[in-house]
This record gives sequence, C-alpha cells and structure tokens, in this order.
Amino acid sequence: MSGLVAPPSDDMSERRRRAVTAMLRAAYAWSARQAHPEAMREVARMTGFVMEAHGPGSGPVTPLALVDALRRPLGELPILGSTDSSDDALRDAVLLEPDGVGGDRLSAPALDLLCEHVVPLDAEADGQGWLPSWTRMTADRIRARAFAAMAGPKDQRLYETSRKFLIEHPAGRLQELQIGVSETGARMMPGGYRPIPESSLYRTRDDGAWWWPCPDCRWPMAVTRDQVQCRYRPHSTVFRAAERRGAKRPELTRVDEGPVVKTPVALSAVGSGCVGQGVWRFIVVPGASELRIAAQLERLGADVEMWPELDAYDLHVTIGGTEFRLDVKEYRSSHRLITDLRARPPRAQVAVLLPRTHGHQAEAVATALPRITVLTEQRLLRQVRRIKKTIEKRKDGNR
Repeated sequence: MSGLVAPPSDDMSERRRRAVTAMLRAAYAWSARQAHPEAMREVARMTGFVMEAHGPGSGPVTPLALVDALRRPLGELPILGSTDSSDDALRDAVLLEPDGVGGDRLSAPALDLLCEHVVPLDAEADGQGWLPSWTRMTADRIRARAFAAMAGPKDQRLYETSRKFLIEHPAGRLQELQIGVSETGARMMPGGYRPIPESSLYRTRDDGAWWWPCPDCRWPMAVTRDQVQCRYRPHSTVFRAAERRGAKRPELTRVDEGPVVKTPVALSAVGSGCVGQGVWRFIVVPGASELRIAAQLERLGADVEMWPELDAYDLHVTIGGTEFRLDVKEYRSSHRLITDLRARPPRAQVAVLLPRTHGHQAEAVATALPRITVLTEQRLLRQVRRIKKTIEKRKDGNR
C-alpha cells in the first residue's frame, strides 16, 4: 500500500469510509477485468486496504474472498455490521450482481449511493486512467475541478452559462452539442463528452446500438436486457425496451406507475456522447433539481439567481421583499449528508434545501444539526405561494 494519500486512522468512521472506497474500487475493477488486464492487480491492492481497515483476523483476506463478499450485503462485513454504524442503506448495498451471462456487473448502488462515501486512498490511483473519477475522488474534488474550468477568469455570467449548459446537455449528438457550446459560449470541463457507456446500450438484431436519456437528468439510462432505468434510483421511472416490426428504432414502454413523464426516444450511439459518470452523479443530478426548483419559483413570480458568487450557495430567491438563500443538498445517504454538513456547514443565513425526492431526510438532519435551517422543497413552495397571495391581496386592495 505504498503512496498513501493519508495514513490509516484509528477513527472508526474514517476506517469505514476507507473500506467502502476500497470495496467500490475492487468491485469496479472486477467488473472491468476483461477490458483492463491491470484490474486484477487493483483488486489485490484494494484487498489490502480492506484488511487494514478491518484489522487483524477480521474481514476478507484474499482477493477472491473480497469479491465474494461484494456479492452480498456489505453489512455482513464486520466493519459495517456493527450496531454503531447508522447507515442502513450502506449496510444493505450489494456491489456486484449477476450480469445474466455468467459474470458480474457493478450494481446500481455503486453509482447511486456508495460513491458519496469515497475518500482518496493512494496517489497511484490518479495515474490509472481506466479508473473512473467517482471511484477515487471525493464528490467535492470532482465538482471543484469542473467548476474551476467553467468559471474561467472568475466570470459569474460565464460560470452560470457553462454550468447550466452542462446540466441541460449531459448527453446527446456530438455535433449538436458542439454547436450548442459554440452558440452559448459555454466552457466545458476537462474530458468533455465521451462515448455512451456500454451498459447504456441496447443492441438490436441488425447490430445497431441505441440509448435513451433519463426523463429527469437526460443522462443515458442503464439497460439490463430489456429493462431501462436511470442509475440514480430517485429518478425512478422504469421502461421496457423492444424492437417493433417496421420501426426504425427500438421503443420504450412504461412499466411502473410513477408520475407522468414523456417517454424518451431512442438515439443512435453512433455520433453520440455524454459527460463522465462522476460529473453526471455530482453535478448533473443535483443540478437538474436546482434548475427544476428555480423554474417552479420563477413561475410563482420569484426572482432567482443561480449559484451566486461563483457557487457560494445554489439559489438566491427574492419575492415581495423576502429573500431566501438556499443550498440544495441531494444525498442518497442521510448519514453522509449529516457528516458533511457537520464538517462544512452552510454560511450564515443560508438554509439547506432538500429536493422533493429527499424531503424524508429533513427530520434526521434537523435533529442532528439543530443550528442549521433545513427546508424541504414542498415547504419552500408553500411559503412562496403564501407570499405571492399576500402580494396579490395588497394589489387588489389598492385598486
């Protein structure tokens, strides 16, 4: 384990994060071992980190034992199964699942949940280009690198334009994306657009490759045989894909009973691209909520400034002389959210805003951090509607 970023810690919370990061990297490496011969070396290295986190005589001690553990709930491992670990979702997560053809693939919780727990383990990881950023960098580092590229010479307007373009166009036809960048003047982060991931492709009988954008975040949805669904589980719409006789492209049929959404149309993978998974998970996903909430507030008559002072917080809302300064927090793990807020609380007069899919976390956050103001999207909209009604009554009384 040479080249450690930080020495092993006796703090149990830190040891758990190191173990989770190592297991996530091992799971990704195992699932990618056919394409990357060096992946087995990574599994072996990560076994060492898991052993270090557990301590002598506890946990898996060989690479294959670790892989076997990744096929079961993580809570079965001693370091995550102890009663003082409060993150039930983390304990229930399984990192490797059957791929349907006798192998293993990375499960949805890997991108959906565990990436929120990543910490840097070693300096060597940055030199391994085949390891995606979300397996080896913290969310803050991924965001910081992208935002620094978009801000340019600390230009608020350029920053807002670039970040909005990225969120609204995380995937698409490359030619159209290039035209959009040129027309808006948006700055793109390093890496730009990449080929559509193989796990998002639907193969037709004529060997065509197709993909569908998520109705919520517009990033390519995962394809599991004929089931199509966003990897981010709060974007919960589920479709079934099929080839129709005489149709030029495969089509989707909605199979769940959630809110009404427009069914996406299949796009050819040829000439298409998308941003990397780390940028999608930590910038596009929360950004889609930020833009949606801003649009709702503007329809209610509020003025909304996005990411003021180069992202000092997310939304500055003004209506009828009332101001709201809001920092949108969209974490799958409430335990991770509380830990991060405790370490880096929002600035004075800035409230934490939980999107509609995460309102259930409000009580836990408010109880753990009583000095931080916590709003849910629903509560914010109710307050703004009341203010709007008050303004309208005043106008009627002055007529």
